[in-house]
Amino acid sequence: MNVKSNKLNKQGSKEITQDWLLKFIPILALFLKLVIASNIKGTNGMTLGAWLGADGESYLKGVDGLLTAGYFSDQAELSFWPAGYPVLIWLLCKISLANFAFLITIVQSALYAFGCYFFVNRFRGTKLNKIMVFIALLLAFNPTLSLSSLVIGYESPIASCMLLTTGLILKLWDKKPDSRFVYLTLSVGVLFAVCTFIQPRWILTTFVVVLFWALSQQNRRSQALILSLVIGTMSLAPAILIHRNHVSTGKSVISTNLGATMKIGAGDSTSGGYLHTGPDVPCEPLSPGGAVTDNRLVKCVLAWYLENPVKTIVLFAKKSWYFWSPWSGTLANGTMARNPWLKVDPILSIAKSNELGNTLINGLVGQTASALWVLTTVALMFIGFFWLYSQSGFYRTTAYLAFLPILVSWVVSIGTIGDHRFRIPTMGLSLFLQAVGAFWIWHRLVKDPHHTSKPHA
Repeated sequence: MNVKSNKLNKQGSKEITQDWLLKFIPILALFLKLVIASNIKGTNGMTLGAWLGADGESYLKGVDGLLTAGYFSDQAELSFWPAGYPVLIWLLCKISLANFAFLITIVQSALYAFGCYFFVNRFRGTKLNKIMVFIALLLAFNPTLSLSSLVIGYESPIASCMLLTTGLILKLWDKKPDSRFVYLTLSVGVLFAVCTFIQPRWILTTFVVVLFWALSQQNRRSQALILSLVIGTMSLAPAILIHRNHVSTGKSVISTNLGATMKIGAGDSTSGGYLHTGPDVPCEPLSPGGAVTDNRLVKCVLAWYLENPVKTIVLFAKKSWYFWSPWSGTLANGTMARNPWLKVDPILSIAKSNELGNTLINGLVGQTASALWVLTTVALMFIGFFWLYSQSGFYRTTAYLAFLPILVSWVVSIGTIGDHRFRIPTMGLSLFLQAVGAFWIWHRLVKDPHHTSKPHA
C-alpha cells in the first residue's frame, strides 16, 4: 500500500513540476523579449521597441496614410499590400502613437507566449507527454521564430494563431456539438479571420484545414457547425478588406500584389527566388493601350507554367529548396536579411571574422553543412508526421492539423516566390513535427534499439 502511495505521490509531483515548467517557460521567454525590446534603439538613440521586418517600411507608410486620412485612406501601400496588418497597427496607435512599436512587441509576444502554452498543453497525458517540456523550450526559444514577435511583420501573429487554432481543434477532437463546441469553433473562425485579415492567402489554409476537420467528424451536426461557423466568420476578413479598397480606390480587391509576386518567381531564366533575373513573363493588356491588371498577370503566369512544363518543374524544385533554405550562408534564399537572429548569429560572425572563416562558412564545408541541415530538418518533420499518422485517432488528427498548413504555405511559395520567410507562419508546427521525429529516432535508436516497445505516455 505504501509503495503504491509513494508511486502516486511521485507521479503527482512530476505532474506539478511539469505544469509549472510549461507555464514558466513561455513567461520567461516573454520577459526576456520585453527586455530586448526595451533596448532596441533608433538612429537617434530613442527606444523603438521593435525592429522593422522585410516589408516594415511599406506597412508603416500604410499606417501613415491611415493616421492622415483615416480608415479609407487611398495610400498606395494599403491596396497593393493587404491593409489588415497596417490597420491593426493603426488601432494600437490610438492607444499610444509614441510607443506604438513597443505595443506591437507586447501584443505579438504575449500572443505567442499564450499560443505556445495552449498548444503544448494539449498533449498532456498523451504519448508525447515526455517531450512536452522539450517542445515548449523549442517553441519559446527558437531564435528566428521567437524573436519574430519583436518584428513589425505579419509572420509572428499568424504563427501564434496557428498554434492556437491547432490547439483549439485538438481540444474539440472528441467533443459533442454542444454550446461549448459552438463557442470554441467560433473562436477558431475568429483566429482564422485574423490570419486572413493580415495575410489573405490564409483563405486557402483555412479552407484546407477546415475541410479536413469537418470530414474527420462523424456527426453531421458537427460538420455543419464547423463549416458554417469557421468559413462564415473567416469570410468577414476578406469582405472587410474588399470594402475598404472599394471605397478608397474604387477597386473591389483584397490586394493587388498577387500577380506581381507570381511574376517575380516565373520566367525563362529566373531562379524562382525574390531576385528576378532574365525577361519577364510576357503579358499584354486585354485592351490596346490599357494597363495590365493584377488578375491579368496571374493568368499570364499560370499560362506560362502550362506552356513551359520542363522549366516549371525545375522552378518548382528550386522554390521548394528556397522555402526550406537556411537563414544564412550561401544557400540562404529569401527576404530574411532583417532576421533578428542574424544580429548575433555565430555563423555570420565566423564568416566575417577573417578570410579563413569566410572560406569555411561560404565554401564547400559550409555549403555541405547547410544542405545537410535543410535535409535533416525536412526529414525530421516527415518522420514526425508519419509516426503520428501511424498512431491513428487523436495522433493522426494531430499529424494532419500540423502538416496541412505547412503544405499549403509550401505550395503557395512554389506558386509565387521561393522564400524562406514564407515558412515562419507555420514554423511552430514544423518545429513540433521535428521534435516528434527526433523523439521517435531517440526511442528507436537509443532507448529501444531492438524495437521491443513503442513510445508511451
